[in-house]
Amino acid sequence: DCGESRELPMNQTLFGEMFFGYNNHSKEVAAGQVLKGTFRQNNFARGLDQQLPDGLVVATVPLENQCLEEISEPTPDPDFLTGMVNFSEVSGYPVLQHWKVRSVMYHIKLNQVAISQALSNALHSLDGATSRADFVALLDQFGNHYIQEAIYGFEESCSIWYPNKQVQRRLWLEYEDISKGNSPSDESEERERDPKVLTFPEYITSLSDSGTKHMAAGVRMECHSKGRCPSSCPLCHVTSSPDTPAEPVLLEVTKAAPIYELVTNNQTQRLLQEATMSSLWCSGTGDVIEDWCRCDSTAFGADGLPTCAPLPQPVLRLSTVHEPSSTLVVLEWEHSEPPIGVQIVDYLLRQEKVTDRMDHSKVETETVLSFVDDIISGAKSPCAMPSQVPDKQLTTISLIIRCLEPDTIYMFTLWGVDNTGRRSRPSDVIVKTPCPVVDDVKAQEIADKIYNLFNGYTSGKEQQTAYNTLLDLGSPTLHRVLYHYNQHYESFGEFTWRCEDELGPR
Repeated sequence: DCGESRELPMNQTLFGEMFFGYNNHSKEVAAGQVLKGTFRQNNFARGLDQQLPDGLVVATVPLENQCLEEISEPTPDPDFLTGMVNFSEVSGYPVLQHWKVRSVMYHIKLNQVAISQALSNALHSLDGATSRADFVALLDQFGNHYIQEAIYGFEESCSIWYPNKQVQRRLWLEYEDISKGNSPSDESEERERDPKVLTFPEYITSLSDSGTKHMAAGVRMECHSKGRCPSSCPLCHVTSSPDTPAEPVLLEVTKAAPIYELVTNNQTQRLLQEATMSSLWCSGTGDVIEDWCRCDSTAFGADGLPTCAPLPQPVLRLSTVHEPSSTLVVLEWEHSEPPIGVQIVDYLLRQEKVTDRMDHSKVETETVLSFVDDIISGAKSPCAMPSQVPDKQLTTISLIIRCLEPDTIYMFTLWGVDNTGRRSRPSDVIVKTPCPVVDDVKAQEIADKIYNLFNGYTSGKEQQTAYNTLLDLGSPTLHRVLYHYNQHYESFGEFTWRCEDELGPR
């Protein structure tokens, strides 16, 4: 057949996503097929039975480079730190840890491209059109980019929540002991017969399944997978359902190009490019002029301010590093603005005291501060001072709020302000300051004392002094000593572990 090659729909084809449009903001594959898919050439790849579409180049990743495991450091749960925060000074912040196993099996590249019939028809229907909305509608269907290179394989991820850092630490040390073979001899012999690796999520699951509830009280885990785990990977945790296709799935688009580059008509290409920029940065209701949006007359709010450029909402949260004390909290948020459309020039922070514990809507406003005019300058904010401001490396803004009353509920509300005066949607943190039952200065002094006693060779007399000091402490003070010790000296050994190492498991 020497005639025109017949185009085929690619939605049921291995690596078929390569022929569909792509939205490089949402990172999603579009519904419309952008590129023509044909099977005229005898295109096969090692290890794959299916014939591949013309122009598709497949590079197989060696087995030793597949099936890679990652586990994050435990960090305070970001969802806990914003909104209504049920903070306990005794247990501290709950923490979150992420585990992932990824098997990148194939690198895919598209060497030849031709516009699909569906996209060609859609473009021809716009001949002579000048309305931006028509071109934006085309982008909604076909995406704003087409895929040039991508990776395929399998991925599984688990998120594990712990009630506090101490529980996480204990479970992790127990898991390390078991995975290193420091378990009873009969289990070790069983392990030698079973080559399957015990992953951390499997260990967490085994605690719940075996009824060892006290070991994992307050611990929960959620897992998700993309594709079916290959038999060559022993690290998988989720059992794939029989309905899951065995073929590798799209994991990541690594190279994409704007869809307007496929268009040969200069006028259509220019209008499609303008529509692409408008939809990316101006919500499709304004034109990009250098690095700002000129909004259409319909894209203004009741206050007369332009609304076409989306204004990011900053998410206010408690500091991940400094927990609240009876008279002080540390708040933080990420400073981010798109390269086109919006310029963030200030933030407004409102502090309110809740007057009715049963009804958080009953508040009295104590202060509203401008980050630029009041806090940075220090002119009107003796009780609010910057702890960290953004620079080229860091995007986090951190504020120290002092002069608070103990055992009192406070509501903090944050807005971003752009160069037109428009405010973002608000973000809140509601938190109750702890009671002043714990003298934090004393707790810091005791932590320093314990470290000095344990530092270097610890004599029997020093061990007894440390034991007597800790024995005299109440539970809240002991937790604050643990907190301060780990803040400053954890690199020399975590507090609980170091105490047990020096004093025995008392």
